[in-house]
Amino acid sequence: MYKIVFNIPSHVTFSQQKIEAMLDPEKFEKVLFVNKPEQLEEVIEDTDVLVTYPCEASIIRKGKNLKWLQAITVGVDAFPIKELHEKGVIITNGKGVHRIHMAEYAIASMIMMARNIHSMIRNQMSSTWDRQIEQNEIFGATVGILGLGSIGQEIAKKASLMGMRVIGIKNNPEEIPYVDNTFGMTEIEALLKESDYVINLLPETVKTRKIINAKNLSVMKKNACLINMGRGGTIDEEALIKALKERWIRGFVADVFEEEPLPQSSPLWKLENVVITPHICGESTKYMEKLMPILQNNLKVFQGGNGNMMNVVDLEKGY
Repeated sequence: MYKIVFNIPSHVTFSQQKIEAMLDPEKFEKVLFVNKPEQLEEVIEDTDVLVTYPCEASIIRKGKNLKWLQAITVGVDAFPIKELHEKGVIITNGKGVHRIHMAEYAIASMIMMARNIHSMIRNQMSSTWDRQIEQNEIFGATVGILGLGSIGQEIAKKASLMGMRVIGIKNNPEEIPYVDNTFGMTEIEALLKESDYVINLLPETVKTRKIINAKNLSVMKKNACLINMGRGGTIDEEALIKALKERWIRGFVADVFEEEPLPQSSPLWKLENVVITPHICGESTKYMEKLMPILQNNLKVFQGGNGNMMNVVDLEKGY
């Protein structure tokens, strides 16, 4: 008999009844729902299955019986991978859950920067009426997508249907619907040179850490905008601040940062060509509803031993 724990933050909407209906009472003896680290720490010792947001390594070390961890998130770099790997825990993630709402964030960010809505909001705060603010459009512009996974492909689809030219980066370049040209990871400079908007969706790995550096920022178009929805560590923040101050690029929209919360001392807060959101582009009121098919499939496989789990994380790659 197994014990399963759902560590789901209190602000996330979900149906406890729907979750419990997925569980075979002959396989699961206990089902617990917690929403605080201290609560999780109290019950982790004899937990077999954990469905959770990122948690501390100290908690995982106490999980003597842990066999499978279903991450609610897509990225697992915030999880104690080393400890999970040492225990032989299967890790699955929420890949695919974010596809629609994160693509909408990307499209909204490009339109906002094209119409300079961020500048008009600042003017509103100071009661300033300025009709000289430039109004552009994304139709006909080129968007470069760093990472053509499920989210990147959904952005490509939406951007293409809105009249944009779409190019992108993929580990193994191949023909992808709605993408006009696909580059390999070693061709990032070529993509940056062509793009009016660059959307970064890359995970943080040994290969991608600070991949957007001073050299790459310097080849971008002067009117280009960078949108970071991947991981903060993939951008050299010091070089980025210099690029923004000296107008190597036109603007920056970011939902993720190397240090979070972004320190109040960061120059990014004060720059007029920067829009900051607090790591929320992956959030949605429909989040758990979207996760349910993945969870249902993986629970079925875990309970019955037949079939394949969805979204098993490759610990060597980190995603």
